[in-house]
Amino acid sequence: MNKELEQLAKLNFLIVDDHSLFREGLRRILEDYNITNIMEASSGEEVLMMNLSPKPDVILMDLYMKELNGIETTLRLLKRYPALTIVILTVSDDDEIIAEALRAGAQGFLNKNMHSKEIIQALVQLLAGKIPLSKPISRALLNNLTAPEQNLERYNQPNSSMSKILKLSPREKEILRNLGLGKSNREIGQQLFISESTVKNHVRNIFKKLNVNNRTQAITTAIDLGLISLANGRE
Repeated sequence: MNKELEQLAKLNFLIVDDHSLFREGLRRILEDYNITNIMEASSGEEVLMMNLSPKPDVILMDLYMKELNGIETTLRLLKRYPALTIVILTVSDDDEIIAEALRAGAQGFLNKNMHSKEIIQALVQLLAGKIPLSKPISRALLNNLTAPEQNLERYNQPNSSMSKILKLSPREKEILRNLGLGKSNREIGQQLFISESTVKNHVRNIFKKLNVNNRTQAITTAIDLGLISLANGRE
């Protein structure tokens, strides 16, 4: 393990995340293992404007960012720099999102809730040529993966399921599921420990992102995206 850590310490890293506190925390984790060649970007737009010279050996890319999310940024970066190694960071463990990240050309997928040692172990796996994942991935899912070039056209379709689902933050997906269960804004707020007005703001954002006008349309879309199952009445 010591040899692998020495190799990691020689690599150049780029952290792309729109939360400064998370970037700072991840930087400290890397620095604790003597990884000091670290660059940062606060958005997909910023990293696309950067002159990546020398190119980073590993890019740690947040999935949910404003404007350009991590998968779209990955697609654009790899179109410009095909040899980049990109690992997606998120709080989601959804199989479809994992598959989409890998289709986009990402070479790993790590959960932000992982402990520091788990993150470093995953990077060691990456160094060894493996695909680090925060959960087991099924053979069926792997068999359905397509090349980044094939995925780009499919992803860019404005009405594609993945295009819609990636527009929603984890909190918005959680609220959408609760809408599908017939809960009021007040009930959702009580369950999630947020104010009713905050729920209303989220609901407005959900409508806008899904291009719908009311709850019924939003719930129908959620069913189409697989966020809600009517068969068992729960998510």
